[in-house]
Amino acid sequence: MENYNAETIKEQHWEETIDFLTKDMPADEIDIKVLAQRYREYIDTLKENDLAVSAKAIRVCSALLNLKAAITLDYEDEIPEQEQEPEPMDFEEEPGEEEELDLEEPPKLRMPPKPKPRRRMHKAELKDALRDAMEVKERREERREEREEMDHQFEFEEETIRDRIDSLYSKVTDLISSSSEKVRFSQLLDEKTSEEQIDKFMQVLTLENDRKVTCHQEEFLGELHVEPEDDEVAN
Repeated sequence: MENYNAETIKEQHWEETIDFLTKDMPADEIDIKVLAQRYREYIDTLKENDLAVSAKAIRVCSALLNLKAAITLDYEDEIPEQEQEPEPMDFEEEPGEEEELDLEEPPKLRMPPKPKPRRRMHKAELKDALRDAMEVKERREERREEREEMDHQFEFEEETIRDRIDSLYSKVTDLISSSSEKVRFSQLLDEKTSEEQIDKFMQVLTLENDRKVTCHQEEFLGELHVEPEDDEVAN
């Protein structure tokens, strides 16, 4: 194939790039291995000339190399059939001996043969296969990005919750230092809404689980009192 200007064809749609790299091949016999090599060289040329390589071009190259690898592995796995040699202990049956049939043994089922990748494909069929492969890869990347975003969001929320808990603990210690009485739970509330009460109560339970505070309730459904642990107050 003659030389080409990578900067010119890099602006083309990936299907047009496939058409350009296979213009010397019959449309119904596109050589996958040759095309994969050419596309790889095309990507290398873009990098050598400090030209931007689009994500779409990387996906096309990856799909072609996967097809090439599948074809190569399938070719290497093909072993010519040889005449089967008799086993050392495989004796011929004597005349008159009848083979006993095991009627209880279920019939053996054969799995349908797996379609083998072909080295040559029609151009339209090849483009459909590349399009499907890129859609699968794009969906995987989208799911990966969504998982990373969710993980980041959880980390941010966890840090925010911890900050609120630390702030509540500081409020408890400040109230204790300014008064000899125990801190009433109602003193920790700002707006006194049901949502705030539930949120602050969960924070207090977290502090108690961390052994930073102790909770007391003298009467059933009575006022909840919170006080820091002795060693925490000393610190």
